[in-house]
Amino acid sequence: WDPVENASFMPWLVGTALIHSLAVTEKRGGFKSWTVLLAIAAFSLSLLGTFLVRSGVLTSVHAFATDPKRGIFILVFLAFVIGGSLLLYAWRARQVGLGGKFDVVSRESMLLSNNVLLAVAAGSVLLGTLYPLIVDALGMAKLSVGPPYFNSVFVPLMVPAVFLMGIGPIARWKKASLPELAVRLRWAFLASVVTALILPFTFGQWKPLASLGLMLALWIVSTALLNIWERVKSTSGKFGVLQKLGMQSRSYYGMQLAHLGVAVFIVGVTLVTGYQSEQDVRMGIGDTVNAGGYSFRFNGITDVAGPNYQAARAEIEVSKNGNVVNKMYPEKRSYTATGSVMTETAIDTGLFRDLYISLGEPVSGGAWSVRVYYKPFVSWIWGGAILMAMGGGLALSDRRYALAARKQRQALEQKRQQPIPAMATAAKEV
Repeated sequence: WDPVENASFMPWLVGTALIHSLAVTEKRGGFKSWTVLLAIAAFSLSLLGTFLVRSGVLTSVHAFATDPKRGIFILVFLAFVIGGSLLLYAWRARQVGLGGKFDVVSRESMLLSNNVLLAVAAGSVLLGTLYPLIVDALGMAKLSVGPPYFNSVFVPLMVPAVFLMGIGPIARWKKASLPELAVRLRWAFLASVVTALILPFTFGQWKPLASLGLMLALWIVSTALLNIWERVKSTSGKFGVLQKLGMQSRSYYGMQLAHLGVAVFIVGVTLVTGYQSEQDVRMGIGDTVNAGGYSFRFNGITDVAGPNYQAARAEIEVSKNGNVVNKMYPEKRSYTATGSVMTETAIDTGLFRDLYISLGEPVSGGAWSVRVYYKPFVSWIWGGAILMAMGGGLALSDRRYALAARKQRQALEQKRQQPIPAMATAAKEV
């Protein structure tokens, strides 16, 4: 929950809500005013993030060069864009309209609820990011808002949002029936709950939050599979299953791929949060420490000369169940030009776990302080983000967008080729 990371996370949340709102606008002609407002908010938050990162008001290892003059320019531009956009919105909102009506239980209502939850989540992140800056600017106190606030506010908002993510694509447009949805989703829900209750035991300990996270991820996957199966069954024509699968649009598969990415992301975050292990120990030659089922043996230190630094390199043998898995070489580097000392962490990346070893300072008796991390399923966090991006790209490549753009170009070309009315010609001659 670094402030600079939050600065890019907020427009992502609102942008995600915007994408789903645009889907309703395209399909049903609804949410028109709401869609415009989300577009304004997403762009405004992007500008706000630029101001926070570039102006120097934030202290973070991720912040860019401090330039107060540039920050003032961005702040003025931000005020102009937000103020002008909201004024135009207030002036033209009635002409944009609200769109078509829908029932309380419908795909539209679930997408709207999801949008509201995402917008509120973005607002909570915005509050936690800006509140310390506002308090500091008023000279009241210096404080920091950390993970306890964000976890206690953000996570409860995301749980119902993720649950609705599974129901939304299943529900009917305009009007749906709760009993019908319950019947269609009962096996997906049951499979998700039962599997999520059992899976944590495979990691050595059952934890309620881990079970909840896994249930939400499995819920997304199971409802996506159900949705694909129902879509194939409802496709008319005497075609095989593979042919019917091939008949679905790219935007549909893009949606499912993006939702699958969310599920993979949730699995990664859930398991790394619930089952990560860290050891900060003093290690001499031959000493061993255990973390996450792995054994780390300190074999010694060697001096290494780099192109522009001198380093003390440790050799640490990693084994599991008595079998050597890898040898890792963390370093403590001293750069000759600046005299600065940096730690080069040794990383062993895997599909189901990552291992990190950081070499600290030398202590008495030739021993060193060593920090060992075991983080399961970290790669799944990155994999989920990649799948979401791929899903968005696949949806954008849908043929209907290219056809719509072609129709617009043809309409403009026809307007240009239309003859000038006689009255307009006479007026020009006069």
